[in-house]
This record gives sequence, structure tokens and C-alpha cells, in this order.
Amino acid sequence: MPLKDSHYALFADIVGPEFISRDPLILDGYTFNWLAEFHPGVAPGKFMRHRPEAVLLPASVEEVQAVVKACNRLGIKYKAISTGYGSHGFPQQEGVILLDLKRMNRILEIDARNKYAVVEPYVVWAQLEAEVIKRGLFTTPVQAGSQASVLANVTSGWGMNCMGNHGGHNGRNCLAVEWVLPTGELLKLGPHEGWFTGDGPGPSLRGIMRGHCGAQGGLGVFTKVAIKLHHWPGPPELRTESGGFFTGYRLKDKIDNVKGFQPSFRTYEEMANFLQKLGEAEIGYAVFRAGEPDHFLSIMLGAQSNQLVRQWHESGFIEEMVKAMPHPVSVLLFARSLRELAYQEKVFFRILEESGGWLPEVTQEGIFKDMMGSEMLVTLVANDTHFIHHGGGFVIAAGYQGSTDAVLRHMGWPMERLKKKYIDEGKIMADGLDSTYHNSFDNNAYVYMELEYHYDAADPESVHAARRLISEERDLAREEKDGFEPNDIALVVGDYTKTLQERLLDMGPHYGNFHLWQEKIKRALDPADASDRSNYGVGLLGRDLQTGS
Repeated sequence: MPLKDSHYALFADIVGPEFISRDPLILDGYTFNWLAEFHPGVAPGKFMRHRPEAVLLPASVEEVQAVVKACNRLGIKYKAISTGYGSHGFPQQEGVILLDLKRMNRILEIDARNKYAVVEPYVVWAQLEAEVIKRGLFTTPVQAGSQASVLANVTSGWGMNCMGNHGGHNGRNCLAVEWVLPTGELLKLGPHEGWFTGDGPGPSLRGIMRGHCGAQGGLGVFTKVAIKLHHWPGPPELRTESGGFFTGYRLKDKIDNVKGFQPSFRTYEEMANFLQKLGEAEIGYAVFRAGEPDHFLSIMLGAQSNQLVRQWHESGFIEEMVKAMPHPVSVLLFARSLRELAYQEKVFFRILEESGGWLPEVTQEGIFKDMMGSEMLVTLVANDTHFIHHGGGFVIAAGYQGSTDAVLRHMGWPMERLKKKYIDEGKIMADGLDSTYHNSFDNNAYVYMELEYHYDAADPESVHAARRLISEERDLAREEKDGFEPNDIALVVGDYTKTLQERLLDMGPHYGNFHLWQEKIKRALDPADASDRSNYGVGLLGRDLQTGS
């Protein structure tokens, strides 16, 4: 239903007439998304099916509250976004107004002594990093890139990050929160006068607020968050210059207390053993991987051209790298002193030998040598997403989070076998079989891993094949494991072959009927069903769900 003129005028009075629009061109700009073609009825397009009825740009928590309370009175639905990464950031039903929080972009506090920062929704990781690094502190930027919102990742999204081995999962880095509930009431989680912790004495609302994957905008609006900061053993400023092979820039000044390595392993079991021992030794500022050389040299070298990548393939260079590095993993050692770095390096090589791994000679020469150490560091700090997306589309087949050995066992050979089938059919891009992306957390206590693959976004057949790959992966996983296990839920929204609601209805009974509990929470906190439910719980199907007493 189109927004009434009187309602539009009311919202204009709240945020100001220059900060509200229902111009079709502007509204269409808010439907453009990199995964739009994966939603039914969209391919081969890049625009989501549902336009918002209007876009509002509130500047304060008071304006957000006023808008939300008006929506409750008038029976209008709303959804808030910040940087808008992913299709889950957009309404997937008619009659929704969009709250774009880009005017709320301030770093409100940096407490270096207690190691936390307080930010508004549109503060991005790069903005926060530039300030805290001056104080000997660092953040845990989301792997989606430093252009993404800190608040969205910490309160409402998955929370994975490349620095998790040292800094932990961002769901746990979330401290105090200012939360406009779906009704417009204001709730502060944490101490009354401060921001240094997320929970006080008594029951915690953390699980209700974000759970594992966040509420995706379905439970009101988060307007401030405090995030835990971590020790930074580097200089207070990172000066860069052009010329880096991986990203196109590199550090001007040499940093002596950092070293990067890319060991390789014959099997996933050897890799898991290495990661476990590395965690027990408590070394590794960052531990991650981006698949085999066929994948990261073809896809992730955004500073290089498609022509150069093609030459690498034609010359046999890529094939040689795959043979030399069958299952690589990247490890960044970062110490407080040269003496500590020497100790970490000694432990690293001992564990590598015990695990059956090796350091390929190729990683110590030529382009790989330049990529180790300082360029690896600046890449992680900037956390740039310099990808070459062959065909214009990439997606995640599955995401799993759990113990290192369990995740590697599931995401290893079975996924390679499945991906090879679709590459051989010519339906998806040939970017290497082992394209599993991996982040370690808390000294390799657990890992997050996902299979990335690329397709032709302009070809409906390629899009359809990419969607079938996801569906087959789910069926394969359930057949091999005789049902579900907790890892399956780590990235439930990765299964784009069904609606989110259908996926959760399918999985809920295997997890204590969590979908029923989510719906109970939704109805209790949002009695008017005003906060867009498209990506929370069983979504639109929840309206008719029988939850019991």
C-alpha cells in the first residue's frame, strides 16, 4: 500500500523534509544488491523485488524513536540499515519504510584504559581503526570489508572477522548497547552510567538481542554500541604507498616485529592438527585461509588485471602453485618485541614439523615473499575486499562454525567433489576446487569456514546452477551426517534455494524448535509487528505459526 501523503508529511516533520524521499529513482537505488539475482523472480537482474515506500535519514536516537512510535500508531512497517551489505539489509515485503542511518556516523568515545569504543550505526571499521591504532589498540574488522558498519556486524550480523584468532568473535566483542525496541521504547543493555560491559547481574538479553546470526533488523533499531578493543603491537600510524601486489599498495615503513607465513599441508587432517597445536601455544595474531592458489590468485588479487590472471593460467603458473601448495593456510605472527617474535617463530616451525606441514619455497621468493609480513598486515588492517568477481557474481554455498577438525572434515573433500561437478558442467567459474574461506577464533578454539564460488550473474542458467549447488550441498551434508548438527545453522541464510522462512521451518524441529521461541520473542517485543520481519525467525510465515502456550 502506497504511503499516504499525511503519513509522509508526519515523517518529514520528524526528520526534516530534506531527509526523506519517495522518488522512484532513489528508492530503486536502495533495492540494488549483489545477491538480488538469487532471490526468486529476479535473475538476471540486480534489483530486489520490493521497493521501500520511502527512505528516511534520522540523525538521532530521538528521531528514530519518534519514527518507530509513529509506525506503531499508523500500522506502518519499518526497517533500519546502516551500510547495507547483503540482501538481508533490505525489506522483502511491500509497505515498508527504510531508515537509512548514515547521518548517525560519530565515534562517541574511545576509552583506551578500559579498551572499548562507543560508536553510532554508520561508523565503519576503517574509520574506527584509524583512530584506535593511534592509541595502541585495534579492532576486529568484519571480513566483508572495512567499509562495513561496526554496529551492524557487532549487534545484528554474523560477527566473523579476520583478526578473530587474537581478538575473538564480534558477537562476544559487543559490550553495552542502546536499543530502540520495536515499539519505540529505549533500552540500555549494560551499566547505567557506562559502556564497559554488556551484561550486569541477573539474566542476560544477549541471546535475544543477537543470538548467533543477529536479528537482521527484525527487532527494532540499534543506535549505539560499545565494542571491545584489543592490543596493537604495531606503530601508531601505517603509512602506505602504491605497489603492493595483493591490494595495489604496501607499507612505506618496515615493521620488524611482524612476520607472515603460508604453510601448506597434504591433507585437511594435517591442517587441523597444526591449527590445534598453534592454538595451544597461543600464537598467531591472525590465522586464516582463502583456499588453494587457483582460487586466491585468480579471484583475490584485485590489484592485478584479468589479463594477467589469464596469462598465469595459460603459462601453467597457477597449476604449479597448486601442486606446490595443496592446502595452504596463512599465519601472521605479531609480537611486542623482537625477542618475543623470535620465540613465536621457533614455536611455529616446531609445530609445523610435528604436523607434517611445510613452508613451500615459492612463498619465500618472488611475488609471495612480497605478500608475506607487512603487506599481509596492511591487507588485514584495511581488510579490503579486492576481489575480481569473474562473471559478476559470487556466493557462499555453506558456512560452518565449530571445532577445527569437524569443520575442516565437512568442508574439505566433500565440497571439492561437489564443486568440481558444476565446474565440469561449465555452469560456474573454474576458480579452484578448494575455495574454502576460513577464520580462526580464540587461539583456534573454533573456526568459521565457508565455500565461495563464482558464477555468471547475467546468465539465468548459471545462476540456477549456482542455486542448485547450494541445495545439493545441503542434501549431501544431511545424508552424510544422517540429519543436522549444530554447524548447519552457522550460515542458514547461505541456502538461497528456499526462502529464509522455509529453511528455518525445515531446521527448527532439529534444534529444539528454536523457530517457535524466536516467534514468541518477536510477538512479545513487537506486538504491532512493525519492525520488518522479513529476515528474522520464520519471517512472513511466522504470522500464522502456532507457538503454543
